[in-house]
Amino acid sequence: MKKIKINSIGSKLGITIMILFMCILVPLGYVIDRIFFGFYYGQTHEYIDEVSLDIINSISYLDDQNELGLYEKMANHTKTELVIVDKAGKVLTTSNLYENGSRFNLDLLSKIKKTNKIHQDYVDPHTKNYYFLSGRPIIINENFEGGVFVFSSLDSIHDSIHKLRTYLVIAILGALLLAAGFTFFVSKKLSKPLIDMEKITRRISKGDLNINIKKTSNDEIGSLAQAINDLAIELKEYRTNRSEFLANISHELRTPISYLSGYASVIRKNLYNNEQEKEEYLAIIENEALRLTLLINDLFELSKMEENKIELYKEWIDVEELIEGVLNRSKLSANKKNVTLKYEPGKHLKMILSDGMRLEQILTNLIENSIRYTNHGGIVITSRANKDFVIITIKDSGIGIPPNDLPFIFERFYRVEKSRSRQMGGTGLGLAIVRELVNVLGGTIEVNSTVGQGTEFIITLPIEV
Repeated sequence: MKKIKINSIGSKLGITIMILFMCILVPLGYVIDRIFFGFYYGQTHEYIDEVSLDIINSISYLDDQNELGLYEKMANHTKTELVIVDKAGKVLTTSNLYENGSRFNLDLLSKIKKTNKIHQDYVDPHTKNYYFLSGRPIIINENFEGGVFVFSSLDSIHDSIHKLRTYLVIAILGALLLAAGFTFFVSKKLSKPLIDMEKITRRISKGDLNINIKKTSNDEIGSLAQAINDLAIELKEYRTNRSEFLANISHELRTPISYLSGYASVIRKNLYNNEQEKEEYLAIIENEALRLTLLINDLFELSKMEENKIELYKEWIDVEELIEGVLNRSKLSANKKNVTLKYEPGKHLKMILSDGMRLEQILTNLIENSIRYTNHGGIVITSRANKDFVIITIKDSGIGIPPNDLPFIFERFYRVEKSRSRQMGGTGLGLAIVRELVNVLGGTIEVNSTVGQGTEFIITLPIEV
């Protein structure tokens, strides 16, 4: 038999629901008891008041024994005790409490004479029984002639209340049993998905990512199940990307390190033929060292951006002036490949509040990338502004990007043509850095490309970051 854990979510939920039921049922039972108790007391008061009033209204003479005997029988019929006394306190007729001719309680007689009516609890001095008492004066010809006292035993009321309380206790216990069954079902129903999620989460923590939680509802539990499924997918993608990243970085580092090691060994062992060959080897070492430095810097920069550790230095920037400055620095590279650079600024171009150095880095990377993959023709840069955004486009007439590769060009180390990319000096990180920088500046970047016709990058930046 499976042991029930007290500290489990199901047990805690069940105990909470049971406590809630008890907090509702116990006060409700108490209120019902008080309501019925008050109702019985009120009914009894009202009843003996009516009996005493009827007797007072029907009494015309106190010396008629037949009439007094009739009242005695009426008292027995109404299940009350009746005492009729004269003005001196002598009992004229009674059912059971007093004997005819005995003396009645003069204090009660005096009280009804003064107040015209009494209504109170009464304890019989001989039997010690508890009664409700209703007393009224007998007025004949505007003279006080005595009193009528009607007694109702509290035992019957107590019996009724006792039965009611018994029924209430049975009802509450039955309700609690039903609540316990309901609680067990509900706690099991609600806690089972959470327990399943806990087990699956532990499997995920151990590296088992090929799992999926069945979403059974559209509430918060269903949302949590979907979040865990998304987490498993993201972790799986992360593990795959990490493996690819390690493979890519080791591949990227292996080539320049091999060059550095190989040519440094050649120079150290004097395996060159002349000084010109030595200079060529030293130039290769310098270029590969520079390439390695750029790769490490790009990786460091990308890591800072992905961890949100990059700092922005915002200032108001003249976009037109910034683009012209980038183009001036890129003219040398463009001239070497006979590629023209053209800038077409929009009218009434607004200044933007952004990080000028980061925006310059974005434009430099994109323009240099366009120059790298454009063998003839030119590159056109345009800029325009609307109410909230500045839009910059960089369109070239280069080799273009195949449709299958287009969704992946912003991923780290992704190359469309790996051999050509390496010959052209790319690290595969430039566009990844561009995308992260655009995101940091609060903008978006889109790309359109046709193989053999060229590529167009569209950057949208807010007027204020």
